[in-house]
Amino acid sequence: MDTGFIDELRADPGAVQGWLSEDLELIAVLLLYAVTMFVGATLLFVVQPMVGKMILPLLGGTPAVWSTCMVFFQAALLGGYAYAHTSSARLSLPRQMLLHLGLMLLPLAVLPLAVNPALLRGGVANPVLNVLVLLSLSVGLPFLVVSATAPLLQKWFSQTGHAAASDPYFLYAASNLGSMLALLGYPTLIEPRLHLRGEGCLTQTRLWSMGYVVLLVLIALCAFNLWRRGPVAPRAEPESPEKPPEPPPSAAQYLRWIVLAFVPSSLMIGATTYITTDIAAVPLLWVMPLAIYLLTFILAFGRWPSLLHRLVVALTVPAVLVVMFLIISALKQRIWVTVLWHFLLLFLVALACHGELALSRPSSRHLTHFYLLLSVGGVLGGLFNGLLAPVVFHSLLEYPLVMALACFLVGGRRPARAWAPRAVALDIAVAVAVGIAALILYSDLVTIRIDTAFFTRLLRVPSGTVAEWVTPVELTVNKVLGYGLPLIALLFVRRRRLALALGLVAVLIVGDFVDARNENQILKARSFFGVLQVTRDTTLAGYTELRHGTTLHGRQALDQKLRPEPLAYYHRGSPIALVMDELDRRSTVLNAAVIGLGTGTMAAFMRPGDTITFYEIDPLVRDIATNRFYFAYVPEAIDRGVTVRIEMGDARIRMEQVRKERPQERYDVIVVDAFSSDAIPVHLLTREALRLYLDMLSVRGLLVLHLSNRYLSLEPVVANLAEDAHLGGRLLRHDLNPVGEGATSSTWAVLARTPAAFGDLTKDPGWTPAKLETSPRVGVWTDDFHNLLRVFDW
Repeated sequence: MDTGFIDELRADPGAVQGWLSEDLELIAVLLLYAVTMFVGATLLFVVQPMVGKMILPLLGGTPAVWSTCMVFFQAALLGGYAYAHTSSARLSLPRQMLLHLGLMLLPLAVLPLAVNPALLRGGVANPVLNVLVLLSLSVGLPFLVVSATAPLLQKWFSQTGHAAASDPYFLYAASNLGSMLALLGYPTLIEPRLHLRGEGCLTQTRLWSMGYVVLLVLIALCAFNLWRRGPVAPRAEPESPEKPPEPPPSAAQYLRWIVLAFVPSSLMIGATTYITTDIAAVPLLWVMPLAIYLLTFILAFGRWPSLLHRLVVALTVPAVLVVMFLIISALKQRIWVTVLWHFLLLFLVALACHGELALSRPSSRHLTHFYLLLSVGGVLGGLFNGLLAPVVFHSLLEYPLVMALACFLVGGRRPARAWAPRAVALDIAVAVAVGIAALILYSDLVTIRIDTAFFTRLLRVPSGTVAEWVTPVELTVNKVLGYGLPLIALLFVRRRRLALALGLVAVLIVGDFVDARNENQILKARSFFGVLQVTRDTTLAGYTELRHGTTLHGRQALDQKLRPEPLAYYHRGSPIALVMDELDRRSTVLNAAVIGLGTGTMAAFMRPGDTITFYEIDPLVRDIATNRFYFAYVPEAIDRGVTVRIEMGDARIRMEQVRKERPQERYDVIVVDAFSSDAIPVHLLTREALRLYLDMLSVRGLLVLHLSNRYLSLEPVVANLAEDAHLGGRLLRHDLNPVGEGATSSTWAVLARTPAAFGDLTKDPGWTPAKLETSPRVGVWTDDFHNLLRVFDW
């Protein structure tokens, strides 16, 4: 038994006590800095979805709101890092501490946080600049000050004399852990339990203000501790003849750090936009990609071993190829499968890039400079996705393009010999060959058929059954082989990273070209609110169709005799058609409002002398719906004497303004049919929205809501709202059994103040109404309180 410690204690109890006291103090210092960075990061990443949720209803619930918010937050983060770098380089430590504590007192004057809706124009023009101005005035100062916490405290910690002070990057992992927990906690713990704003209760904004005060106190304690002990220069590692001193980073190294930070930032925003376009622009789907992004920072800067890094790099290219296949082939699958693949891709690419950054990080002398360059890369990624891509590309092309750039970057530097003219020419030749192969296969010049008779004999079932089973299998086989073979070929040249990246770009170009040709695309355009595509099928029973993202938003027949007929969700046997028939029976003149213009199909139901008001936020949708070359429902309604108004802006904001401008105006029917691709604007299905609709509805008026959705079960949301407002409600799922050419299945809910308001609807033989079923789990949605987790249909 070792008795040395006991002997020392007997000989000099005071020395040992001092030794223990010093160790405990060092542990306390480390804990203080870690907790402070954790709190700062938590505040930094709770405020992002919180403020984004405040702005979302002002711009129609479009997914682009989050992309624009990310541009601002990354720019503000860059500002915080630049402040940390400049103050560390030009001020003595005492002055720097006084300056930072003084700056932290200023945001107390603007807390709790709030946004001013008057600063947004509601979608008449591209609102990016307005959103950035609104964010700057609402949250700019607090966010800027808090964002400087991570680099400043790491710099301060490097001068504490602590044993770990020479390499304080591990504190970055603690900071990102707080960020990730905050992001995951917001949609699961904070959002479902606390309102955004309110009086006399704990709200999200008040909770954030309390957290900010706690952070201020913790930073003051860090500054006091460092001032009391006095700054200690970081311990320099002993130089050896075998290990020369570290040279300062070169300009090439700076550029590489920026690009490695650019790729995960851009990919994170691209994945978020791609996923939320078809589901819903809600904090849950915002924060998951951002949480994954931060998790990779935690892993990479937490003593990341090179062996695991090489494994991640090896898995990155196959993951990119799989996700690229899913995007190009449009292979149908369950939403959770799609989401998991995109999340896995983001995790691997971000971890590979952040691993490269962690393994090439400089000494603590260049710490603030390193973080500044990482922030520059992050801002450039946000600017590329949020500002440049919507102007340059007509689709979400930036997302797969950054995947190709990631394949080029990961795996270390490219050897000098790989840039020789012959090597580059070979890489280009490989990419061209892959592109030609993709053109042949994607153009359906090669089609694989399955022998149904063979399967009939093998399975011993009726031929018709096999044919019904084989047809989708044939489709899947052709998609897997046709779209997959060029990508599989790229897997074999993954070590030639230029050939791999150029080959992926070639496949993307070919896929976009072939899709446009196969779908008879006559227009593809992109606005702040999404990607719109108009296609025209010139076959015997031809249609012009409008798609927003991947979702059909209306169609019209090309045949002049059938052209006036409403189609898709609005066909003559649909619930909305039956509602309009009932209104026609009870009134000679009809005043209708429709939230969501689409192709303007609702105008087909209007008679001469009727008035219809469309509320639309996207100017591009308006231009398409009013152009006879694309769709004629609106122009032809005007020709036959219908008064057509198009109110531009978010529906709720514009409807509030119409109520003030024309206080006597009441609608006989309000149809809520606003979607961004398949994503719902949540703020149009809240208690406050319903109250506005009822204020604008006549006594016997009907409120009709289109609930068709691939991923969300919205019936209990509407049922709970109806019960809360003491309204009667009916639900109809129309499953096309059979209806006719050009019709589409749909689900609608009809609400009214009294049973008499439904008129003869419930007696119509074509209408089989079902009662709206409420759900206590879903609750009553409000502007400050709603939770999509409980209505997801995974």
